[in-house]
Amino acid sequence: MNFSKSSIVTKLKASSIHFSLSLIIFFILAYQIYYNWYPVPYFSVDGGWQGIRLIALIDLVLGPLLTFLIFDLTKTRRAIIFDLSFIFVVQIAALIFGIVTTYQQRPVAIVLIDQFVISTVESSYGSQLESLEELNRFSSETPPIIFADIPLSREVLDEVIRIKIENQIPEVAQIQLYQPPSMFVTGLKNRQEFFLTLLGLSTALAGFESWLEANHKKRQMSCLHRLMGATAECGYCLIKMPNIWIILNDDRIDGYWKLPDTVIESRAFLPRYASCYAGVII
Repeated sequence: MNFSKSSIVTKLKASSIHFSLSLIIFFILAYQIYYNWYPVPYFSVDGGWQGIRLIALIDLVLGPLLTFLIFDLTKTRRAIIFDLSFIFVVQIAALIFGIVTTYQQRPVAIVLIDQFVISTVESSYGSQLESLEELNRFSSETPPIIFADIPLSREVLDEVIRIKIENQIPEVAQIQLYQPPSMFVTGLKNRQEFFLTLLGLSTALAGFESWLEANHKKRQMSCLHRLMGATAECGYCLIKMPNIWIILNDDRIDGYWKLPDTVIESRAFLPRYASCYAGVII
């Protein structure tokens, strides 16, 4: 590699041009991620931010860095074309990996099940759906917000467990449990006393009352629920869980309310993308 003063200037110019072109691509992808794949509040709680960082690393760092290290005008024309082609192929391959990974992890449905509101990804459904549009019959929201009910019946519970074990489909993605939109409001209202009690115990209830006042809403008009996302910031023995509450009117999100992230103790080291099924913790 040639790192003379004149060569470094040339490399910096080439890297700057590469960075500028990459920045345009990054803004297009960032818009897609923030507004279409991970709309607020899912961007914060379901991995949108992690997807942005992954693509930024590939698009804004990897490509320009390779250009700086490899590009050299003292090489033959054929060698320069080969080097640029190599950089292009490596960056495109890495970028496709980042885009596909981010796209596959996007929330395709938000499911109210038991005491949780959990997001699901497309792969969770296995072969149950021919198209994700089938989920739209349960909700008019994007992504759909769905109420799932597990009846306290031995036969139903055995079938749920069988599907989970044999087909690797978790309870939250078993569509035979999904209920009509009219049941969503009933299920949500039945949980309000529980969540309002939790907020009262954490001294955070005043924040919800302030949100209602600022948005000219009454408590009877709005229901809230803790959104259990797909991501958690993890370290040794500590898990920082996103603490976002969605406020709903019927089956549509009316707003959202973010509290300081929850930090809980863990006896095991969990992966960064650990699913948060640990319960509602304020």
